[in-house]
Amino acid sequence: MKSEPMKKATATLAVLTLSALSAAVPANQGSRDVTDAETMQNPSSMQEQRSANLENPDERRNTRDVLDQAGEVLTAMERDEELQNALRQAKGVFLVPDFGRGALVLGGRGGQGVVFTKQDGDWNGPAFYNFGAVSAGAQGGISAGQVAMLLMTDEAVDSFKQDHNFALNADAGLTLIDWSGQAQGSWGKGDVILWSDTEGVFAGGAISVSDVFADEEANQEFYSQAGEVNVVSILQGDVDSDQDVKLIDRLP
Repeated sequence: MKSEPMKKATATLAVLTLSALSAAVPANQGSRDVTDAETMQNPSSMQEQRSANLENPDERRNTRDVLDQAGEVLTAMERDEELQNALRQAKGVFLVPDFGRGALVLGGRGGQGVVFTKQDGDWNGPAFYNFGAVSAGAQGGISAGQVAMLLMTDEAVDSFKQDHNFALNADAGLTLIDWSGQAQGSWGKGDVILWSDTEGVFAGGAISVSDVFADEEANQEFYSQAGEVNVVSILQGDVDSDQDVKLIDRLP
């Protein structure tokens, strides 16, 4: 059984311990409040946090995957020497590794791809884009596949410098030509040449590519070391990425 002096000493120690804990809690909370307030009032700190968020390994892998798969599209195109000749004359190219399944007449879903443009003989890019749908008259019911859009005129290239969704079709003042055995002889007359590894995909229909838009998140992530970027600066060759883009060296 504890003596009376020992009981008093124990009670005093307990009171002192509780007082210390009570004082520590608000102090720590106050520290957190100050830190949060400083972050909210410091725009540069918030910008640094946003920049750090762009260093996302998953997003980096995604952009690298799109580029690697776009290289496979170019490999398939290289098997056609006449198509290579057309690409040499092109002012730009949109490589789409895989467009969605579905009937084109109903607006089959598109996919993500990369755009490169040529300026003074040098290729610029990549700029990441998505498109929503392709229609080809009464043609439909196709399976997914690779697609390339050769941009043969300045007007076609300028379409990709818009800051909003746009379309590639007659309503936009562009002539789209299907790359097929029947159309190869007249490819010089089109603003955009559409090629696909799915035979006959566009045959016999009036082609329209709709809901094309820049993938701003992918572009910002890919060029994160350059700060804020836009598709115009990318396509004009005004910004560089810290990533190695071997695909650009394969373009004729």
